Amino acid sequence: MEKVNILMACKLMPYYRIGIFHELSVADSDFKFHFFGDTKKEGGIKQIPNEYSSVSHPKYIRWIKTNNYFYKPERLLWQTGIIREIFKSKFKVFVFEGAIAHYPIWLYAFLCKLRGKKVLYWTHGNRGIDKGIKKFLRVIFFKHLGDGLLLYGNYQRNNMISDGYNPDRLFVIYNALQPEKQFGILKSLNIEKVNIEKESIFKNPDYFTLIFIGRLVKHKAVADIIEVVKNLNKTETPTNCIFIGVGEELENLQGSVNTFNLTDNVHFAGELYEEESIAQYFAMADMMISPGNVGLNCIHAMGYGVPVITHDNMNYQNPEVESIIEGETGTFYEYNNFNDLVKKLKLWIKDNNDLDKNKKACHQVIKNTYNPDNQSKCIISSINKTLNG
Repeated sequence: MEKVNILMACKLMPYYRIGIFHELSVADSDFKFHFFGDTKKEGGIKQIPNEYSSVSHPKYIRWIKTNNYFYKPERLLWQTGIIREIFKSKFKVFVFEGAIAHYPIWLYAFLCKLRGKKVLYWTHGNRGIDKGIKKFLRVIFFKHLGDGLLLYGNYQRNNMISDGYNPDRLFVIYNALQPEKQFGILKSLNIEKVNIEKESIFKNPDYFTLIFIGRLVKHKAVADIIEVVKNLNKTETPTNCIFIGVGEELENLQGSVNTFNLTDNVHFAGELYEEESIAQYFAMADMMISPGNVGLNCIHAMGYGVPVITHDNMNYQNPEVESIIEGETGTFYEYNNFNDLVKKLKLWIKDNNDLDKNKKACHQVIKNTYNPDNQSKCIISSINKTLNG
């Protein structure tokens, strides 16, 4: 039987999606996935190199390169080739990013409906904070110009069901990186060398060690991490911290480290993308801290067996927060309560001494749910239900 062709229109081809893009490209299913996307770098996000489109590449992605034209960042986007494909008969299902501010997607979806094509949106959906005209536009966009939503988490799905969306058109697909690669690197790590490296970084390498990975920007509340380290080092729970990433806040963070005399406790590793380099730092860490919110950095940490601490306001969280199981794969502190953040960290340091137990719990969550194989199966199931529903 001939496979059904699926077009997945990607504004960009972010490096962190190699796992799921490859999994769908080689999936043994009734569908043939084609990825349309550009390689332009935006917002400091590394893009997948074009050589991944070669069938000989070990992580092959069935990728047709397009060109994007940004008239206003995060607002207007024109992606070449999409309208042409809508008017061809090859593709039966089009998957778009569910960003209502990318105005041409409204046109793409409208034309798909005229042509009898199925439309799915890959989106965060309703986080619980939409109001007024924005909420109204989402309803029109998702309900009337789409046949279903591919959502990252159950919290958003429940919000949308409460808003009157048809639950049979809301599909949770979760999120994933490349856990098998992470597991393999972890297994091959030379812990003795890691410890020697940690001794060269920190004056007191045996201190409890926090880690943050991601862009160093204000909305991630990274400045709070320095405050946490400063506070903890005045108590019986002295702490080290590693930052992986760059961003607008880097200079301010470095200034705070110097001001508070924390140069022996804080290390800036810079911008790293290769897992071999990232892994050694996570092997030094006891917990990942993300005060602003968590996203794929949460899944990244758990892939290395490192639990996560973040705030408890789900309206201001990303869906990956659902991977945190209190006391097992991490812990929560009260939103906008810095004192509670410090308190919860002290409790964790005091009560969670079984690192192997936490590591196994983190890995189990990744193996069960947050991996490309499961995400691929969820997407394929969603398309099946959309076509046959």
